[in-house]
Amino acid sequence: MLAFFALAYGCSWTSFYVLGGPVVFTLGPFLAALIVSAAAGGWGGLRDVASRILRWQVGPVWYAAAFVVPIAIGLTTAALAILLGRPTPGAARLGPWYSAFVSFAMLLLTGDTLCEETGWRAFALPRFSPSRSPLANTLMLGLLVAGWHLPVALSESGALAPYLLATTASTVVTNWVYYNGGESALLAWLYHTSANTVGQYVIALFSGPNRVTYFWMLAGVNLVAAGVVVLATGRELRRQEILVTAEPMQ
Repeated sequence: MLAFFALAYGCSWTSFYVLGGPVVFTLGPFLAALIVSAAAGGWGGLRDVASRILRWQVGPVWYAAAFVVPIAIGLTTAALAILLGRPTPGAARLGPWYSAFVSFAMLLLTGDTLCEETGWRAFALPRFSPSRSPLANTLMLGLLVAGWHLPVALSESGALAPYLLATTASTVVTNWVYYNGGESALLAWLYHTSANTVGQYVIALFSGPNRVTYFWMLAGVNLVAAGVVVLATGRELRRQEILVTAEPMQ
């Protein structure tokens, strides 16, 4: 695990500062997962990672959650930022209605979010200690993922704190879908892709100080969503089954 996170951070941060931006930033966790899996487990380790990112036999309700929840969070964030009374550009800045679908397809085809989830949830999360609760492991992963984003967060003027808070809180909601979907990294990939798509789509409405406001709203909405998840599911982040024991006949 130490080797994985050292490689993920090292590859991504080096590429960011050498290339002057996040051109190949997300390759860090992907390469780290492949290298450490191969070194520690050979072909078996690589197959394990691949099986988790390709785990598609899950309930349809969790596929729906992977798409609907991040879209709802993104649209709520934009609505709240606008309701604060900040001036916003015209809706024409959003582009044609189908541009969001194009962005979603591009994120899938380029493998941007796939590279991250191959590292975070196909490799790293299953290897966190089972002696800790899923919530504890989720918060640890969230902090590590937020730290990994630090160069990107610093490039957003004034948005460092809300950006990192939003990333950590979003990890809780993403892992809620992940755990309930049979620990499928595929669902996390779809959730991540949907979240990035709606974020890229609505952020065109905000610039300058308004952009910082948007990130604070994003942090707030994700924190509320994470709180609701924890209150509803507890430390296991899973649905609690209700067991009914029949009373013996007298």
